[in-house]
Amino acid sequence: MVTNNQKTLNLAKSIKLLLVDVDGVLSDGKLYFGNNGEEFKSFNIKDGLGIKLLQRNGIEVGIITGRSSKIVLKGRKILELI
Repeated sequence: MVTNNQKTLNLAKSIKLLLVDVDGVLSDGKLYFGNNGEEFKSFNIKDGLGIKLLQRNGIEVGIITGRSSKIVLKGRKILELI
């Protein structure tokens, strides 16, 4: 007999790719602007850890966003996202 936990584990094992939005998913959705026009976003380090753990277990992680910025590109590079 297959339990619900086993079914969930089997489904999780079939995941190969996770795509997430940036604003409101990887960030808190707020934008901060400096006096010189620079843009800031807040990211939770725990999201980065979760992404790295997924990658170490063979799951590709990518971002989709409607707003490109240097911050998003830097985060993408640091986390090795597609």
